Amino acid sequence: MTAKPIKKRRTRLSRELRQDMILDHAAKLIRESGVSALNMERISKEAGVSKPLMYNYFSNVTELMKALLVRETEIRRDNNRRIAEATSSFEEMVRETSRAMLEYVRDAGVIYEHLILEPEVAAVLQELGVESHERHIEYLLQRLHDEYSIPNEIAEITIELGLGISTAAATMLEKRGGQDFRLIEDVLVTMLLSSLSGVSKRCENGGFIHRAKRTSSAS
Repeated sequence: MTAKPIKKRRTRLSRELRQDMILDHAAKLIRESGVSALNMERISKEAGVSKPLMYNYFSNVTELMKALLVRETEIRRDNNRRIAEATSSFEEMVRETSRAMLEYVRDAGVIYEHLILEPEVAAVLQELGVESHERHIEYLLQRLHDEYSIPNEIAEITIELGLGISTAAATMLEKRGGQDFRLIEDVLVTMLLSSLSGVSKRCENGGFIHRAKRTSSAS
Protein backbone atom coordinates (compact mmCIF):
# COMPACT_ATOMS: atom_id res chain seq x y z
CA MET A 1 0.00 0.00 0.00
CA THR A 2 1.44 3.33 -1.05
CA ALA A 3 1.75 5.81 1.78
CA LYS A 4 -0.02 9.10 1.27
CA PRO A 5 2.29 12.10 1.01
CA ILE A 6 2.33 14.16 4.17
CA LYS A 7 1.00 17.64 3.59
CA LYS A 8 3.12 20.36 5.03
CA ARG A 9 1.26 22.68 7.32
CA ARG A 10 1.57 26.29 6.30
CA THR A 11 3.10 28.41 9.02
CA ARG A 12 0.84 31.28 9.90
CA LEU A 13 2.96 34.36 10.51
CA SER A 14 1.99 36.89 13.13
CA ARG A 15 0.92 40.30 11.85
CA GLU A 16 4.21 41.84 13.02
CA LEU A 17 6.37 39.20 11.32
CA ARG A 18 4.44 39.43 8.06
CA GLN A 19 4.66 43.20 8.07
CA ASP A 20 8.41 42.98 8.64
CA MET A 21 8.68 40.50 5.77
CA ILE A 22 6.85 42.88 3.43
CA LEU A 23 9.12 45.75 4.50
CA ASP A 24 12.19 43.55 3.94
CA HIS A 25 11.15 42.98 0.33
CA ALA A 26 10.43 46.68 -0.18
CA ALA A 27 13.90 47.48 1.18
CA LYS A 28 15.42 44.96 -1.25
CA LEU A 29 13.68 46.63 -4.18
CA ILE A 30 14.93 50.06 -3.08
CA ARG A 31 18.51 48.77 -2.87
CA GLU A 32 18.27 47.25 -6.33
CA SER A 33 16.24 49.84 -8.25
CA GLY A 34 15.54 52.88 -6.06
CA VAL A 35 12.31 54.28 -4.64
CA SER A 36 10.79 54.78 -8.09
CA ALA A 37 10.61 50.99 -8.51
CA LEU A 38 8.15 50.59 -5.63
CA ASN A 39 4.50 49.87 -6.23
CA MET A 40 2.03 47.71 -4.32
CA GLU A 41 1.71 45.08 -7.05
CA ARG A 42 5.44 44.53 -7.42
CA ILE A 43 6.03 44.37 -3.67
CA SER A 44 3.18 41.88 -3.22
CA LYS A 45 4.72 39.61 -5.88
CA GLU A 46 8.18 39.87 -4.33
CA ALA A 47 6.81 39.14 -0.86
CA GLY A 48 4.53 36.34 -2.05
CA VAL A 49 1.35 37.85 -0.63
CA SER A 50 -1.90 38.82 -2.32
CA LYS A 51 -2.67 42.45 -3.12
CA PRO A 52 -5.75 42.45 -0.84
CA LEU A 53 -3.52 41.28 2.01
CA MET A 54 -0.97 43.97 1.16
CA TYR A 55 -3.66 46.63 1.47
CA ASN A 56 -4.66 45.12 4.79
CA TYR A 57 -1.24 46.19 6.09
CA PHE A 58 -0.60 49.39 4.12
CA SER A 59 -3.19 51.60 2.46
CA ASN A 60 -0.73 52.72 -0.25
CA VAL A 61 2.95 52.65 -1.16
CA THR A 62 3.62 55.96 0.62
CA GLU A 63 2.36 54.54 3.92
CA LEU A 64 4.53 51.47 3.34
CA MET A 65 7.61 53.65 2.78
CA LYS A 66 6.81 55.62 5.93
CA ALA A 67 6.69 52.40 7.94
CA LEU A 68 10.02 51.34 6.42
CA LEU A 69 11.61 54.70 7.22
CA VAL A 70 10.38 54.52 10.81
CA ARG A 71 11.83 51.01 11.16
CA GLU A 72 15.22 51.96 9.70
CA THR A 73 15.38 55.14 11.81
CA GLU A 74 14.69 53.25 15.02
CA ILE A 75 17.30 50.61 14.17
CA ARG A 76 19.95 53.27 13.62
CA ARG A 77 19.02 55.32 16.67
CA ASP A 78 18.94 52.31 18.99
CA ASN A 79 22.30 51.16 17.69
CA ASN A 80 23.88 54.61 18.09
CA ARG A 81 22.44 54.99 21.58
CA ARG A 82 23.81 51.62 22.65
CA ILE A 83 27.27 52.43 21.26
CA ALA A 84 27.33 55.93 22.74
CA GLU A 85 26.48 54.68 26.22
CA ALA A 86 29.20 52.02 26.00
CA THR A 87 32.04 54.37 24.98
CA SER A 88 34.23 56.26 27.41
CA SER A 89 35.27 59.15 25.15
CA PHE A 90 33.78 61.16 22.31
CA GLU A 91 36.64 60.04 20.05
CA GLU A 92 35.83 56.39 20.73
CA MET A 93 32.15 57.08 20.11
CA VAL A 94 32.92 58.69 16.73
CA ARG A 95 35.01 55.70 15.70
CA GLU A 96 32.48 53.09 16.83
CA THR A 97 29.36 54.83 15.48
CA SER A 98 31.06 55.55 12.15
CA ARG A 99 32.02 51.89 11.76
CA ALA A 100 28.52 50.73 12.75
CA MET A 101 26.90 53.13 10.28
CA LEU A 102 29.12 51.97 7.41
CA GLU A 103 28.56 48.31 8.30
CA TYR A 104 24.82 48.96 8.23
CA VAL A 105 25.10 50.58 4.79
CA ARG A 106 27.33 47.77 3.50
CA ASP A 107 24.83 45.14 4.65
CA ALA A 108 21.53 46.94 4.07
CA GLY A 109 22.28 49.74 1.60
CA VAL A 110 21.39 53.40 1.90
CA ILE A 111 17.68 52.72 2.28
CA TYR A 112 17.32 55.49 4.86
CA GLU A 113 19.05 58.03 2.60
CA HIS A 114 16.74 57.14 -0.32
CA LEU A 115 13.60 57.45 1.79
CA ILE A 116 14.33 60.80 3.43
CA LEU A 117 14.66 62.36 -0.03
CA GLU A 118 10.90 61.80 -0.46
CA PRO A 119 9.26 64.81 1.32
CA GLU A 120 5.91 63.10 1.87
CA VAL A 121 7.66 60.07 3.35
CA ALA A 122 10.22 62.01 5.41
CA ALA A 123 7.37 63.92 7.08
CA VAL A 124 6.75 60.82 9.22
CA LEU A 125 9.93 61.59 11.15
CA GLN A 126 8.12 64.56 12.65
CA GLU A 127 5.44 62.18 13.86
CA LEU A 128 8.00 59.60 14.96
CA GLY A 129 9.45 61.85 17.49
CA VAL A 130 11.39 64.99 17.12
CA GLU A 131 11.67 64.59 20.87
CA SER A 132 13.77 61.43 20.47
CA HIS A 133 16.06 63.14 17.96
CA GLU A 134 16.39 66.19 20.19
CA ARG A 135 17.37 64.03 23.17
CA HIS A 136 20.11 62.45 21.05
CA ILE A 137 21.38 65.87 19.92
CA GLU A 138 21.32 67.14 23.51
CA TYR A 139 23.36 64.13 24.56
CA LEU A 140 25.96 64.86 21.84
CA LEU A 141 26.01 68.55 22.74
CA GLN A 142 26.72 67.75 26.37
CA ARG A 143 29.56 65.39 25.48
CA LEU A 144 31.08 67.93 23.09
CA HIS A 145 30.90 70.56 25.81
CA ASP A 146 32.38 68.27 28.46
CA GLU A 147 35.22 66.82 26.36
CA TYR A 148 36.01 69.64 23.92
CA SER A 149 34.62 72.74 25.67
CA ILE A 150 32.68 73.65 22.52
CA PRO A 151 29.72 76.03 23.16
CA ASN A 152 26.30 74.68 22.20
CA GLU A 153 25.77 77.14 19.33
CA ILE A 154 28.98 76.01 17.63
CA ALA A 155 28.49 72.36 18.66
CA GLU A 156 25.07 72.23 16.93
CA ILE A 157 26.62 73.36 13.65
CA THR A 158 29.52 70.93 14.09
CA ILE A 159 27.14 68.00 14.66
CA GLU A 160 24.94 68.80 11.65
CA LEU A 161 27.95 69.17 9.34
CA GLY A 162 29.41 65.95 10.74
CA LEU A 163 26.18 64.12 9.92
CA GLY A 164 26.43 65.45 6.37
CA ILE A 165 29.97 64.09 5.98
CA SER A 166 28.84 60.72 7.33
CA THR A 167 25.98 60.59 4.81
CA ALA A 168 28.42 61.35 1.99
CA ALA A 169 30.68 58.50 3.19
CA ALA A 170 27.69 56.13 3.26
CA THR A 171 26.71 57.07 -0.29
CA MET A 172 30.28 56.58 -1.51
CA LEU A 173 30.48 53.14 0.12
CA GLU A 174 27.26 52.05 -1.58
CA LYS A 175 28.43 53.33 -4.99
CA ARG A 176 31.61 51.28 -4.57
CA GLY A 177 29.64 48.19 -3.72
CA GLY A 178 31.08 47.94 -0.22
CA GLN A 179 34.67 48.01 -1.45
CA ASP A 180 37.33 50.12 0.30
CA PHE A 181 35.36 49.79 3.54
CA ARG A 182 38.33 50.32 5.86
CA LEU A 183 39.73 53.15 3.76
CA ILE A 184 36.43 55.06 3.75
CA GLU A 185 36.03 54.42 7.48
CA ASP A 186 39.55 55.71 8.23
CA VAL A 187 39.09 58.84 6.11
CA LEU A 188 35.66 59.55 7.62
CA VAL A 189 36.86 59.16 11.21
CA THR A 190 39.98 61.25 10.51
CA MET A 191 37.90 64.06 9.01
CA LEU A 192 35.39 64.05 11.88
CA LEU A 193 38.02 64.00 14.64
CA SER A 194 40.20 66.59 12.87
CA SER A 195 37.24 68.92 12.51
CA LEU A 196 36.36 68.50 16.18
CA SER A 197 39.93 69.27 17.18
CA GLY A 198 40.05 72.31 14.89
CA VAL A 199 36.73 73.70 16.12
CA SER A 200 37.80 73.16 19.74
CA LYS A 201 41.06 75.05 19.26
CA ARG A 202 39.26 77.86 17.48
CA CYS A 203 36.82 78.12 20.37
CA GLU A 204 39.69 78.23 22.88
CA ASN A 205 41.18 81.16 20.98
CA GLY A 206 37.83 82.94 20.86
CA GLY A 207 37.76 82.95 17.04
CA PHE A 208 34.12 81.99 16.53
CA ILE A 209 32.97 84.16 19.44
CA HIS A 210 34.83 87.20 18.09
CA ARG A 211 33.37 86.68 14.61
CA ALA A 212 29.84 86.27 16.02
CA LYS A 213 30.17 89.48 18.04
CA ARG A 214 31.49 91.41 15.06
CA THR A 215 28.58 90.22 12.89
CA SER A 216 26.15 91.07 15.62
CA SER A 217 27.49 94.62 16.05
CA ALA A 218 27.52 95.21 12.29
CA SER A 219 23.81 94.42 12.10
